[in-house]
Amino acid sequence: MMNSRMNPEDSAEHSRTVFDGGVTIEGDDVVVIKPSNKIGRLGLPQVWESKHLLKYFVLRSIRGRYRPTSMGYGWIIFRPLLLCLVYVGVFGYMVGVKTDPIPFPLFVFLGISLYLFFSGTVSDTASSLANNAGIMSKVYYPRLIVPLTSLFVNIMDLLASFAVIVGLMLIYGVYPGWNIVYFPFFLGGLALVSFALGLVLAAHSIERRDIMMALPVIMRVMVYAMPCVYPISMVPKKLLTLYYMNPMASLIQGIRWSLWGEVPPPLWSVGLAAIMIVIGIYYGLVAFTRAERTMVDSL
Repeated sequence: MMNSRMNPEDSAEHSRTVFDGGVTIEGDDVVVIKPSNKIGRLGLPQVWESKHLLKYFVLRSIRGRYRPTSMGYGWIIFRPLLLCLVYVGVFGYMVGVKTDPIPFPLFVFLGISLYLFFSGTVSDTASSLANNAGIMSKVYYPRLIVPLTSLFVNIMDLLASFAVIVGLMLIYGVYPGWNIVYFPFFLGGLALVSFALGLVLAAHSIERRDIMMALPVIMRVMVYAMPCVYPISMVPKKLLTLYYMNPMASLIQGIRWSLWGEVPPPLWSVGLAAIMIVIGIYYGLVAFTRAERTMVDSL
């Protein structure tokens, strides 16, 4: 007859649970419990796993923005074109701003397209959480998808505007040189700095609603804080160092230099912009991740 009694020491050994450095031991089974790595904590792997949802959100946002209007997707081109005509009339004919050898309409259309991308990405990203509070309170998905949707929607608008810019360059006979190879880096930097700023504002606007009240005014002023509607030669030399400390000024001037050989931005300003982008993206992701814990209740 089998002995049904178990040695107390064996029983204690099999029922013992030890937590040591994140390791749980239960009998012969070992379960390792450890926190996510730094990338995992920022939510990037979760976004990659739900990339199909991100694609759906982007397409839904684009359709929702343009389909209800009479002009539909034509607003993607008409909006920067309308602003371009205004600035060409004011700065080109009334003020007499010269951008030779680059035609002023081409100069302004590029600047306005870049500014609209920056302004749209920052504003849409900052307000993305409040605008999606309803669905976030009912369905769980990686919250980082919400601001990323705003970024990609504005990227699609910018790409459509660049189709017009390429056409204008062909009409005016303006062709890029070897420095076109730097164009993707400056454009990517522009996208990252816009997203970083919007992400920081999105995280802090949950508790500080005044940010969203002041943001439209700040965005209207920012068009004059970067070379969008005037050449860099109009900035006084004694203010150039301070002017180039704005990463947007350095990146937009870098885009113009890479496209048609304007005066390149100082190397130090490009390096400063790169450092600010890295810090901004990291801080924005950390702030957003911390705010994610209570954002549904706050919104």
